[in-house]
Amino acid sequence: MGGATRRQTDMSWTLILSILVALVALAWALTLLGRLRAERQRFAEALRSAEDRTSGADAAAADLAKAIEERDRLARALEAKGAEMATKDEEMDRFVYTVSHDLKSPLITIQGFLGLLEQDAAAGDVERTKRDADRIRGAVDVMKGLLEDLLELSRIGRMVNPPEEVGWTVLAEEAATRVAAERPDHGVEIEIAPDLPTVVGDRFRLLQAMQHLVENAVKFTAGVDDPKVEVGAEVNGDETVCRVRDNGIGIDPRFHTKIFGLFDQLASDTGGTGIGLTLAERIAAIHGGRVWVESEGEGEGSTFYFALPLPAH
Repeated sequence: MGGATRRQTDMSWTLILSILVALVALAWALTLLGRLRAERQRFAEALRSAEDRTSGADAAAADLAKAIEERDRLARALEAKGAEMATKDEEMDRFVYTVSHDLKSPLITIQGFLGLLEQDAAAGDVERTKRDADRIRGAVDVMKGLLEDLLELSRIGRMVNPPEEVGWTVLAEEAATRVAAERPDHGVEIEIAPDLPTVVGDRFRLLQAMQHLVENAVKFTAGVDDPKVEVGAEVNGDETVCRVRDNGIGIDPRFHTKIFGLFDQLASDTGGTGIGLTLAERIAAIHGGRVWVESEGEGEGSTFYFALPLPAH
């Protein structure tokens, strides 16, 4: 009886101890779980904070990249503007030199013949006095022509008429008519291809450019056998290219660029001021186009090209 009681007591204590151990283990597990949850929460908060910092860093990096890109763009624009200003300074220097040189020539003529005029008038030599007056009048006309051409050059780009569609055929025919009126005895055959393409631009300026090109061709073919000028045009890529071809004296390749300079003339006995090709080039430039010449050399004739971009659709 006593032994059975002790065994029951031992079993009770064993059960109690097992329960206590289980409770302790459960408490420890709950504590560990709470710690894990707290660590997980701290980790999640740290991760969110890191993501926020990363997002901020990304935004800052993007802003920095934009700032650098803008700085580089402004630097390129400044460099381009500096190069443009340097080019304009060079053009102005050449312009001032050329104008002063070409205007000085008639002034020297006037000054010289005024002295002779005084002497001949004092001597009562009527014929020589008239001759002196004619030379002075001729020098005045040259200076007047130079000044008028300079004024016209300054207007190009400032005085712009509304753009309109016009055919190269119409421009060439009207230009040929004007040249014939100014040079009725030129004796040059001007052949204009039919159905030439159209262009869009300042009609007055385009006609002016065409007239200068045709007149230039006529001037330099007048002294050759069977003088002839041909005008044609075609669409080439994204441009409409007009060509004025002559069988005249030709141009040495060394001067293909120089002839478009202000008052530059390869021959001084052809008349004019030498500004016509400069005007044509400037008119092409304000339309976004270009002008150039091709010639194999002296005696081989020349072809002048006037190209304008096709209108945007």
